[in-house]
Amino acid sequence: MSPVVGTSQIGNGCAPQVVWVYRRNRKQWLQEWMRGERSSEFFYGLLSLRDRYQVTFVEDDGPNPFSRMWYPLELIIARRIGMGFALHVAVRHLRTLNSARVVISTGDACGLPLALLKRIGLLRSRLIYISQGLSDRIEAHGRQQWLSRQYRRLLLAVDDLVTLSAGARIGLANWLSIPVDSIHILPFGTDCEFWHNTASSGAVRTHIVSVGSDQGRDYATLLAGSGDLPLHIVSQHRLPLQGKPGVVQTTEHTPLELRDIYSRALFVVIPLHDRAQPSGQSAALQAMACSKAVILTKTRGWWGEAFLRDGENCVLVPPGEVRALQQAMRRLWSDSEICGRIGSRARETVVQSFNGERMVACLSELICANL
Repeated sequence: MSPVVGTSQIGNGCAPQVVWVYRRNRKQWLQEWMRGERSSEFFYGLLSLRDRYQVTFVEDDGPNPFSRMWYPLELIIARRIGMGFALHVAVRHLRTLNSARVVISTGDACGLPLALLKRIGLLRSRLIYISQGLSDRIEAHGRQQWLSRQYRRLLLAVDDLVTLSAGARIGLANWLSIPVDSIHILPFGTDCEFWHNTASSGAVRTHIVSVGSDQGRDYATLLAGSGDLPLHIVSQHRLPLQGKPGVVQTTEHTPLELRDIYSRALFVVIPLHDRAQPSGQSAALQAMACSKAVILTKTRGWWGEAFLRDGENCVLVPPGEVRALQQAMRRLWSDSEICGRIGSRARETVVQSFNGERMVACLSELICANL
């Protein structure tokens, strides 16, 4: 393995071939990962590909004169579209970005400013742009709105557009009016070594668990369908829990704590709104890697392909249908044998088909095409 140089450089200090762009926290997360306290999937392949390419990453380094000036404008944009526009990150690190052959943006808030710099000729490196839900936000904002039209122009300047599921690719292609097959799919994977069951065989399991804070979560349907079942929700959402004495909500946990929460769960529920963004991928795969049966909403942004099969290695329910979710939860609650069998097969499926190396292989192929 290549050593870590400084806080964000990985390699021997030579000019990078590939630069990953994150919004924030990866310097801290890298140190936690090195101590075995965090999984690797949200580095989007960087840690695995550092043995194949000279790599580094950049992120928001904290307040500086430009970021202080830009932040009020970004806040206005965020209120309109539901996400930021981190121009200060792109401008601050433009020299590093242009020293690379390939730049990989891991989210729309960073990708859009990079696309802007690409369009006006300031970013010379090839740009791989991973979109995560922008088309849903555009639909909510309105395709004909001025900001939506400008964002479309920016994305059309990108060298390679990438989504994390086939459903998300369709949504993005429809908005941009481009062929579906011109957008690449990067299959998301999880860190199966980190995510594993930590509970002892005799551990008491008393709660159903649900995890996630993105806007794709449908906790209203979950609360309506859970009845009096004991439920532990890990989310930043403000939830109406009056009259729900069996529901416990917590907001923040370390990855180690979250792994234990998954492991002690009876089973896990990932309730989702019907969107093109493949919400729930990471939480579902983490829980499945911990040998948990997962009830998952099958949405337009479906990412499970043929690998996830209802009743075999997961339980699939349609979006927004309280009764279907209620029946699925009651079934797993009342039949521990089925719950355990689905959980065991879930772990096998993640190890075989969603182990992170599939994502790394696809991303490496895309990088090679740009070098």
